[in-house]
Amino acid sequence: MEKFFQKKYITVITIIIIMFGAFAIRFYHFHDWLYFKMDQSRDAFMIANAVQNGPQDLPLLGARAGATKVKYGFLHLGPVFYYFQYLSGVIFHSTVPDVFAYPDLFFGIMILPLLYIFSRIYFKRYISLLIILMYAFSFLIIEYSRFAWNPNSLPFFTILSFLALLKFLNTDSEKKRALWVAVWAIGMAVGSQLHFVGFFCLIGVSGLLIVYHYKLWRKQIFKQIFQKQIFKKIIISIGIAFAVFLVFYTPVIISDTIKHGENTKDFIEALSSKPAKKPLLDKLKKNINKQVRNYTLITTSYIYPKKANVSKIIAILFTLSILLGGIYLSFKKIIEGTLKQEKKDFLTLILLWIGVFFILCIPLAYQIRPRFFIFTFGAPFILLGIIFEFLKEKKVKLYQYLIILLTAIVLFSNAYGTMSWFQEQAQSQKTHFKVKRTLILKVKDGVTLGQLEKVANYIYNHHKPGYTVYFYSKPEHIRPLEYLFWEKNDPNFTYTTLKLDQNPKAQYFAVVPAKKDAVNKITKKYGHNFIVLHSQKFGQLEIFEINFTNRKIFNSFRFNKKNGKTDRVFWKDVFGMKETFKSDIKIDSAE
Repeated sequence: MEKFFQKKYITVITIIIIMFGAFAIRFYHFHDWLYFKMDQSRDAFMIANAVQNGPQDLPLLGARAGATKVKYGFLHLGPVFYYFQYLSGVIFHSTVPDVFAYPDLFFGIMILPLLYIFSRIYFKRYISLLIILMYAFSFLIIEYSRFAWNPNSLPFFTILSFLALLKFLNTDSEKKRALWVAVWAIGMAVGSQLHFVGFFCLIGVSGLLIVYHYKLWRKQIFKQIFQKQIFKKIIISIGIAFAVFLVFYTPVIISDTIKHGENTKDFIEALSSKPAKKPLLDKLKKNINKQVRNYTLITTSYIYPKKANVSKIIAILFTLSILLGGIYLSFKKIIEGTLKQEKKDFLTLILLWIGVFFILCIPLAYQIRPRFFIFTFGAPFILLGIIFEFLKEKKVKLYQYLIILLTAIVLFSNAYGTMSWFQEQAQSQKTHFKVKRTLILKVKDGVTLGQLEKVANYIYNHHKPGYTVYFYSKPEHIRPLEYLFWEKNDPNFTYTTLKLDQNPKAQYFAVVPAKKDAVNKITKKYGHNFIVLHSQKFGQLEIFEINFTNRKIFNSFRFNKKNGKTDRVFWKDVFGMKETFKSDIKIDSAE
């Protein structure tokens, strides 16, 4: 196997084939099966406004960092994710929801050659190829590259920052050092704006690796640091990194300057907030359980039940063998002291990558979801690569076949998981049933963009000219439907969330899960004084056109609004620009 990949052109062709296969499976029914809920529609409203009106309508802060309320509303990440979406909208001249998911799809593919280059620091070509092959077809990784969400591109910038840091630490060329520290800073600056787990983990891993590489615990190191030539190099490197961070964090700094440090104060408040009140030992146990469960999901796609069974035991043992085996062999190699510095740094970085993430997850143990592991998606496959390297070095009997077998287990188990999920997605377009494999958030309703579009089209096609459409749906479907209505670009089509008033030209629709008791959902909300005029099912959803026999004035149903105000600052605010075109996009209510 190793001899076959000695020629570079074969390696390049193999990487291209893997990338093509990864793209095909990620782009399969990309539009209809797109996950498009509250966060995605909120972001789409925000960026569509900028695509229409110009970059002056881009915000200076990014998405909310979770749902935890702080003094000034919500803590926000940096805006780089929004800027990626804006570029996609401008490039494709479109505001359709899937266009805003293209950046995550792009980085989900481009990580493959990057991960190969990163792996080549330590591994032979064919093991590096096996690592990216397993990564490319991991079920959970595929799922998180098929929709728009700020953490989804974090793996690319994590590997970018790690690769650049290793290169920076192990080159003597001043020009290359300057280049690599700039690339490292870019990876850090972007990655830290995508998710706060990435923010803390990237800083922690990078800082500890620098301490390890330069052995900063030694007393004599400080004498060396202040030598003229060395001190000059340090200042230059820090200056480059600082300049890059300043560029990428300029919007955040300007926003905080205008808002008197509100986001920074929110950040400090969030840091000081108390995590779940549980004993430390309980958190540790819970964290271990979550780590094993989610790494098992990454390596095998297996969602094991609470009760023990043979499948669960096999899946856990397989994953634990990868994790513990890879960690043990990494420690062993470092302690032996036979490796070159760059390879030693590589193994140390892998251990820090897993270790820092594990430690930071302890206080969050009861809140951990699969999405937290976006930061460590590549780690278990690299640990398996370390096991492959060990089998090869020791020339274990039939080691090549054993490597192929282990790779096949990962690939086939994840192929099963992906196929099962695709079957769920396909079935969701036709009928209502309980989904298991949409692991993105707590809400597992199987509703995708394709179904929401059919509902929106139904309402639009059935609305009466001159009438106002009032619609009711679950909170997570309101903003997506509003966005799809807005995309109709019809000034004569007026709509709002369902309320009862004395408007004689009111037309009412209700969108509820397509269950047997679907009508009961409407009854529970509005009582029995309505009749069903028409209804139709669209997969997991059922839409009813209804009329009220005895209308009473209810309070308006409101969702996630702030009395018409927003806590955001936009570039037009910074430069005192006036509105030249008034968009009908409700940015404030998107917040």
